[in-house]
Amino acid sequence: MSDSIENNENYSKTVIKEMLISAILYLPISFFVWFYASTLLIVPVKYLLQMIITLWQPELFNAVTQHQYLLSIETLIFPSESFTGQGDKLAVLDVSVNPMLYGYGLAVISGLVLSVPGLKWSKVFFQIILGYFIVVLVQTFGSFWEMIKHLIFEAGPDTTQAILDTGLTPNLVALMYQLSYLIIPAVVPVAYWIIMNSVFIGEITGLDKKQVGNFSKEVVSDKAQKEENK
Repeated sequence: MSDSIENNENYSKTVIKEMLISAILYLPISFFVWFYASTLLIVPVKYLLQMIITLWQPELFNAVTQHQYLLSIETLIFPSESFTGQGDKLAVLDVSVNPMLYGYGLAVISGLVLSVPGLKWSKVFFQIILGYFIVVLVQTFGSFWEMIKHLIFEAGPDTTQAILDTGLTPNLVALMYQLSYLIIPAVVPVAYWIIMNSVFIGEITGLDKKQVGNFSKEVVSDKAQKEENK
């Protein structure tokens, strides 16, 4: 029994070391690929954000345009204040957001998944692709609240009133922006990786229920063997 536990501990230490070395190698590569593919990766974010805002408030938002990895939200809000060089022209307010601020989780997921020893390539690709779609939702959520934060706090009294008329409050906007910027992008990728690789984590930490069950059976069998020898 003690030999079995010791062997499991040695195996866990070996696997953890192997994974740490792999993570050190794969994470920088994942971030490199993620950054240089940013223009392509945020295309779904653009269309999803456009669909959400135009369905939510079609009288306030027109469309979302993409400029490399930045998104520009075209509003239908006409500020009453005149700006330098505007003259008698009517100008709507546009908001620029950076979805990449909320999308680094894809690089984290990719690096961690590639670092799992012995994971089949089919599962690797599945976890990365599924993780990408989850990160797209995180990016859309963050971009939406960044846009609302700018409109309600920074764009002037006309836009502030326009957003307040939708039913959103400054406290709610501030809370959701903090969640979307500080917490969700950092927590979701790690939580996703843990859930998708719970069996592997259970094995290296000794928390796998199957292993615990096997150990308990071995203890019972050892006791029974001693009683029989008596």
